[in-house]
Amino acid sequence: MPKLPRRKCLECREWFIPQYSNVVWCTPECGAAIALKRRDKEKQQAIARLEKKRKKELVEQKDKLKARRLAVKPLSYFAKLAQAEFNAYIRERDAGLPCISCDRYHDGQHHAGHYRTVGSNPELRFDEDNCHRQCAPCNNHFSGNIGGYTPNLISKIGQARFDALMGPHEAKRYRREDFERIRDEYRAKRKALIASREVAA
Repeated sequence: MPKLPRRKCLECREWFIPQYSNVVWCTPECGAAIALKRRDKEKQQAIARLEKKRKKELVEQKDKLKARRLAVKPLSYFAKLAQAEFNAYIRERDAGLPCISCDRYHDGQHHAGHYRTVGSNPELRFDEDNCHRQCAPCNNHFSGNIGGYTPNLISKIGQARFDALMGPHEAKRYRREDFERIRDEYRAKRKALIASREVAA
């Protein structure tokens, strides 16, 4: 059997000439110490795997619980989430513009005010031409202040789009999937708008 080249002991780092190619320690004591370290490492790895598995199962349980809770939510719950994201996008889109109705700039609260009301025209609740930044007084206390809203809206979107907005529209029956898609779409559009402004700034 040819003589093996010398190597460093993994434990004490001393040079030695091994008798066999798979030996990595110079003495039985070093071999025992290495074996104990390996056993501890394997034990820690096993514990880590169990912890990872436990966390994964916990996440899966939470996801299932969340799905069950969402399954019993009424359709109005998802409509509100979609409307909130749409309104947030409208406010971000029109940030820096005056109130669509009174043409005022002020630091008060602003809403996403619908020109044609959601109650009377539910098919237009997510129409971007139908919703614009509006101050709280105009929206809450002056019923949208339509007298000021109309000319400013025509000036903003043009007569053709205004006529299309005022024309007949096909009724829509929203399902949960529709509201979730709209929610995600307007959340993404708002984030993209914010990011583009930050890049331009």
